[in-house]
Amino acid sequence: MDKPPSTTAEVSVHPSDAMSKAEVEVRLAIAGYLIPRLAGTPAGREVFEALISRFLNRYPHHKLLAHLLTAPEYLEHDDPES
Repeated sequence: MDKPPSTTAEVSVHPSDAMSKAEVEVRLAIAGYLIPRLAGTPAGREVFEALISRFLNRYPHHKLLAHLLTAPEYLEHDDPES
């Protein structure tokens, strides 16, 4: 990641009235594209470390964050290239 987490904009974890349906759809598409490519990489670990404080003591959020960003084997069944 190019910017340290402290300088990146914070975005609400929960969609609100401030986000349109189109923005939610685009953000999900970006996540769907990037998560499989980041999983298990140093960049994925960096994203995990930047986001983990948002999900401490929250299950299954914390577990999903860890699996999606740090465990590429968790995504093997969902090949983004096919």
